[in-house]
Amino acid sequence: MAISFDTTRLNVAEVTLDMTADQREALLNTLPQLLTPKVVENLPPYFNGVNTKAAAQRWLSRMITESQLLIVKKRSESVIIGMLFIFVDEHKDAHIGYLVDEQYWRQGLASELLQGFMHHARQIGPWARLIGGVAADNTASATLLQKLGFIKASNCPPCDDVIFYEYRLAIQRS
Repeated sequence: MAISFDTTRLNVAEVTLDMTADQREALLNTLPQLLTPKVVENLPPYFNGVNTKAAAQRWLSRMITESQLLIVKKRSESVIIGMLFIFVDEHKDAHIGYLVDEQYWRQGLASELLQGFMHHARQIGPWARLIGGVAADNTASATLLQKLGFIKASNCPPCDDVIFYEYRLAIQRS
């Protein structure tokens, strides 16, 4: 089942292979404007250089194949303003990453996105932990994760200047 949830200001929904041609076209046209050098500077190298529709197509295919990709829309504008990425490993840990369009920085939207996802993750299970890797010099993301209750992962030493933070999920079934 595709992941989707809403927060006060955001609609978040997983990108699926059965999206319509119009939805795919809109996403491909948005990616080059969203994945700007400043937005992706702390993300893996394959996030860089997505500046054409062809590059966006390659990037999207990779993301859908390797992870669950969720698009984030601001409810009041119904435009894509960010993304959330989830990769589940064999231990049922969900490795997450996120990005928000630069024009929406410092508005609390990343915090709202992650809080909404954490709440949703507790409901859907079966993940044991959420794990976020943060570039050592990305203090904004590190501070955000810590504010939300993530702690430095003691069993994940920094590698390639990335620090891992984890959040243990207590699954609450209703």
